[in-house]
Amino acid sequence: MSDYLTDEEQAERLKRWWEQNGTSLVIGVALAVAAVVGWRWYQGYEQDRADAASDLFASYVAARDAADSTEDQLAMIDTEFEGSGYHVFTLLYRADDEIEAEDWEEALALLERAVQIADVDTLKDIARYRVAKVLYQLDRLDDCEAALGAIRSSGLEALVAALSGDVFVARGDIERARIAYQSAVDAARRDPANPVLGVELMELKLASLVDESQ
Repeated sequence: MSDYLTDEEQAERLKRWWEQNGTSLVIGVALAVAAVVGWRWYQGYEQDRADAASDLFASYVAARDAADSTEDQLAMIDTEFEGSGYHVFTLLYRADDEIEAEDWEEALALLERAVQIADVDTLKDIARYRVAKVLYQLDRLDDCEAALGAIRSSGLEALVAALSGDVFVARGDIERARIAYQSAVDAARRDPANPVLGVELMELKLASLVDESQ
């Protein structure tokens, strides 16, 4: 028997192979092409959404700074971009406005919402710290301490220690307040490039505690 196939035999084998495998091959190629096209479309869609969210947030900030109405921007951010980083930032800004108006309960609700939806740990902890500050203002010291205890992000140690010291002072626990303020000073000095906490203010608080104990 010849080791070589005639042209007719080769054609017949190719025909049979195509009948058995052609459909799955076409489907596989089509799926691969669809996956590439779909991924590129998704990337473009996500970039378009990110650009739209950025523009909308910039419009909100500009309107807020100009003391213009921000209702339209907030409504779109709350619905179209709910849970995004921009949504969290608008909640923080709105809480600032409520604090300025001394509406502490409304500020607290906005900040707690920010904690709930933030999906970046540092941003969530910034919102937690702001929650703790409002709770301190409301004299809810236990809740304030609990909020501070949940903060784990680096860079916030000085702020957390300083507010903890304020809580201890409010309770009359001077020794723990002194330790907390000293921790705040130490943390701030370890990160001199981060001006989130005035070392001088903490040193004044420490000095006042020393004066009270004498």
